[in-house]
Amino acid sequence: MRLLTIPVALALSVLCTAYPQPLRQNNNVQGQQQIAFDSFRPHQPTSHNNNDNIGYARFDDQQVLRVEVSSMEELKKLEATVEDKNLDLWSNLRIGTVDVRIPSSEIDAFKAAIPFPSTVMIPNLQDLVPDQAPALNIQAASSWNYTDNSFWEKYHDLATLNTFTETMVQQFPDLVTRTSMGFTHEGREVFGMTIHGYKKREQMEALEEFAEEVEELAEEARSWWSWMFGSSSSKPKIAKKPSKPKKHPKAIVIHGGQHAREWIGPAVVSYIAKELILGYGSNKKITRLVDQFEFTIVPVLNVDGYAYTWEHNRMWRKNRQSTSIPFCPGIDPNRNWGYKFATGGSSANPCSDAYHGSEAFIAKEPKMIADYILKKKNVVSYIDFHAYSQLWMTPFGADCSKIPKDDEDIMEAGMGAAKALKDVHGTKFAVGSVCKIIYQASGGSLDWTYAEGGVKYSYAVELRDTGRHGFLLPEDEILPSSEETFAGVLHLANFIRKREKQWRNFV
Repeated sequence: MRLLTIPVALALSVLCTAYPQPLRQNNNVQGQQQIAFDSFRPHQPTSHNNNDNIGYARFDDQQVLRVEVSSMEELKKLEATVEDKNLDLWSNLRIGTVDVRIPSSEIDAFKAAIPFPSTVMIPNLQDLVPDQAPALNIQAASSWNYTDNSFWEKYHDLATLNTFTETMVQQFPDLVTRTSMGFTHEGREVFGMTIHGYKKREQMEALEEFAEEVEELAEEARSWWSWMFGSSSSKPKIAKKPSKPKKHPKAIVIHGGQHAREWIGPAVVSYIAKELILGYGSNKKITRLVDQFEFTIVPVLNVDGYAYTWEHNRMWRKNRQSTSIPFCPGIDPNRNWGYKFATGGSSANPCSDAYHGSEAFIAKEPKMIADYILKKKNVVSYIDFHAYSQLWMTPFGADCSKIPKDDEDIMEAGMGAAKALKDVHGTKFAVGSVCKIIYQASGGSLDWTYAEGGVKYSYAVELRDTGRHGFLLPEDEILPSSEETFAGVLHLANFIRKREKQWRNFV
């Protein structure tokens, strides 16, 4: 077995990275302000007991290289080298360009093994990574105001994002409900919010019921009138009309943070939630869509991994479940979904960042979202936000010979969303199937949601940028990225509303 040849020193170093001393978060939040976050901070299963920087990973002299791959033979050679040296892929393997993070000790060996043309995208990764754990410098939640855009000028830790969700639920009870997905390996709750015009729908249903009752009374009166003054000799029997079935809104499920280090995803997803909530009642287009659809929004899916990036390792990708190798914890949630599991584009090596797990849905995070979709039975669109590369991707990623039967509608909606996104700040997104615009990747979310979950408009979106900063997108790009992405989501929802005509009577 190749893993048995790993030197003892390397094994110990990985062990220290995987299980460093925990850090104390600054959770001293007091007071409450109007239209600002209150002091509520959900319980986090952590026992921070020191205030130093022990355990926060450094990446001195590590480089991110962009390798140019021109043939399938070169691609297979690169794939083998990445697997053999357990390197961190920053972009998917494909013919074209592939970004790879390489430790300083492996750079010469890598270039000797892969003599393809390459460009240094990031010469020293540590220059972009904080010197100490970001969890040590968390701003008090009560200082944030969600009614303007200041909250989206910085990245936020898990507790602050959870507080954002809880506050939306508390302050907009007629519009927002708390939606729990389940609990993770480390005991954290994965939850978000469902946004829908519940009060207006209740009023509409009450009016419809009243109209039906009036119609029934009128019909009954006509029948009695005909019996009394007409030619009928027998007393009429009034047959009550069957009641109309309850109308249920279609659902759109959105989440970020399936990969822990992709901080821009949770930031953008929380912005989408804020805009839907605050735009309801003041923006006609938003109001119509929120009345039409239930938007279930989960800012962070992989909460264990996300917390780990704030406390210990900014580059952590997977969740934090145990594996068969004690010093290599974590399963890649987006390689663990149950459609065409482990058929390509993932790894069987538990130490790999693309480790697909021992079986499909053994990772808790994808399982809870899949169960939620199956239970609801009314989900019409699903968007899984990632970073980076600026791609709006459609099924399929596992089976590159297969085309969705709804491909025309899915592509038209995606292309329209990308255009609406571009119209905001000029940012260009490529649109196409995972297989076509990146490379084969099995066990992904959008394949399962479309093929097994029955979600017609299923997408995975890679947000900004195209590699200059990669997973370390600067904070001054959070807001523009959020604004343009929200425009794309609005277009998508409106496209679905218009295209799927049979749903129009739901509003």
